[in-house]
Amino acid sequence: MRAMRAEQFSGYGGLKRSYFPKPAVTDGKVLLRMTAVGVSPLEHTILSGHFPLAKAPLVLGNEGAGVVEAGGGTDFPVGSRVMFTGPYGVFEDGACSEWLAVRKENLCLIPEGVDDVSAAGIPVAYLTAQMALTNAGFQAGKTVLAPAIGGSVGNAVTQLARPWAPNTPSRARPIMRKPSGRRRSDSMRSSIPLSRSWVMACAVSQAVTAQTS
Repeated sequence: MRAMRAEQFSGYGGLKRSYFPKPAVTDGKVLLRMTAVGVSPLEHTILSGHFPLAKAPLVLGNEGAGVVEAGGGTDFPVGSRVMFTGPYGVFEDGACSEWLAVRKENLCLIPEGVDDVSAAGIPVAYLTAQMALTNAGFQAGKTVLAPAIGGSVGNAVTQLARPWAPNTPSRARPIMRKPSGRRRSDSMRSSIPLSRSWVMACAVSQAVTAQTS
């Protein structure tokens, strides 16, 4: 399979197209055919050599979306559309490849009506927002200040806060933009209508994984 691997962390010039065997399905992992990869500031940090815990060579891609090919069982049947984040692209090879074996606990089904490209950029931003709100003790009656409201995490905070405390008046309105078609940007992350139950289920699953790993 093809993958984009950073041979060294010396900037984008260190990226090289490489070829590897297709991952094998093992216990606890699900084989995905990758359809889209999210891009966050973390990739730039790693490529710039400012994240010493990551070691080259490394296939980048900390979040993404794909279709289940094998190993998903009844929770994630073959053909299911899923998204994920986790240690991928940081401590082990990540999503910038044709196939990837992902742990079940890092997966979340993509809701109907959300395309794969948009879904690939959801996990990191919304998990960050959910954990921030939880750690801050957010509840009905409290006010949320989300700096950089035009960014992905800022928009995620306001989108999660509203249904979490539906009776709390809010002057802030998350900036909702339609994708421009020029490039995949933060605006694509913030233009997706999300249900509280789905976001919370995904975020809580990721939070538990992070705390126990």
